[in-house]
Amino acid sequence: MDSSAIEHAQRVAARVTAEAGGEQWKSHHMTLTFFLAGARSAHEEEQRARQLDDWRERLVASLEADAYAEVAELQEQLLEWILAELRQRDTALDALLRAYSPPKPPREPRSVFPMPASEVHNGEAEFYFADVFDFVTGYLAHTVRRPLDGTTATWCPRWWDHQEAGARLSALWLAWEHLRHDPGLGMTTWWIQHADPHLRVLMDPARGPFAACSPKAHTTTPFAPLPVDPYDPS
Repeated sequence: MDSSAIEHAQRVAARVTAEAGGEQWKSHHMTLTFFLAGARSAHEEEQRARQLDDWRERLVASLEADAYAEVAELQEQLLEWILAELRQRDTALDALLRAYSPPKPPREPRSVFPMPASEVHNGEAEFYFADVFDFVTGYLAHTVRRPLDGTTATWCPRWWDHQEAGARLSALWLAWEHLRHDPGLGMTTWWIQHADPHLRVLMDPARGPFAACSPKAHTTTPFAPLPVDPYDPS
């Protein structure tokens, strides 16, 4: 049995122990009865049901008496029952995962930068928008409105397919996330020093990264990269 299975069993035992004294117990009782019995027989299901009822009765009594050492022992006992079933049959882990879904890992904020956004902010930032895609869709696209006629301004609906645009918009997002914490001048600074110059370049219909596209469609043949010769230190 690998460590992830043991960790999940520990989470289940801790959750059931914490919720056994409330309304959730009925659901836990049914789920664990079927899991611990392993669909082997009706007789084993009855035994497991009585075993769980007795376990809960002792747990509630321990909680009422503030006997937390006994509560910990009962949680450990439940964990051992779950681990024993996991060892007994190969399909038990899948059944436990179906009954008690593991927690989803925290979503890593994305950017088009070559590094995670959490690294940019030393892993300490709390992001309002989960990533640059949410920022552009949920904020920028609704806030910035221009006559996209291809003469005064343009845009590409697949902006992420343009590396320069992705990098600039990621920079705008991260600057916004940082400056939003300044209630006085934060947004003024963001607009004047960040958004305005970036948007002028991005939406330039003649020289910007979207110049080969239109607001209606992305071109599959964007501009070629800058010509660069290999660096020779000699």
